[in-house]
Amino acid sequence: MKNIRVVASLLLAAAFAAPLHAQTTAAAVPAGTRAPAHNDSVCSYQSCAFTIAPKWDGLAVKRGMAGPIVTTLHFFWPIDITDALRGSDSAAVGADSAAAHAWRAVNLRRVGAGFTDAGVVIATVTVLRSLAQGRFTERDQILAGAAVGAFAVSVPLHFAADGELSRAVWWHNLRFSR
Repeated sequence: MKNIRVVASLLLAAAFAAPLHAQTTAAAVPAGTRAPAHNDSVCSYQSCAFTIAPKWDGLAVKRGMAGPIVTTLHFFWPIDITDALRGSDSAAVGADSAAAHAWRAVNLRRVGAGFTDAGVVIATVTVLRSLAQGRFTERDQILAGAAVGAFAVSVPLHFAADGELSRAVWWHNLRFSR
């Protein structure tokens, strides 16, 4: 039981260790109007807009339909992808909103990854303990329940991070609208 408390404490500390930043969002473009005039005329939507592609370890953000991978929002060890979604022109339409949604996606993914990683560790410990003892004790059942609980908590967090990534890509792509 002491190990579970230690793991839970570490997860909570990791969840709140990320610095909090003020978030800005660009004003929404009213329906029936055009986006502001700042468009990237050098790059076409087909070749420079971002798409999202699934990978075994997360969601890749690719440039164009068949272009290179720009960044990946990883499942197990997420890295900051804010600058990649903001783009090289921070004054472009939607750059601040893209960055804000990307930042939220990374932070949600970090918390979800913490629960996923804890579930993997707890499940591994449970299996190794039960194999070493030759039986599945009541303590192992409690640990298995904790692993399932960690996985159950992580799933909605991962889905929320995916939604934020989708919104970040949408805002990034707004600069290529014609």
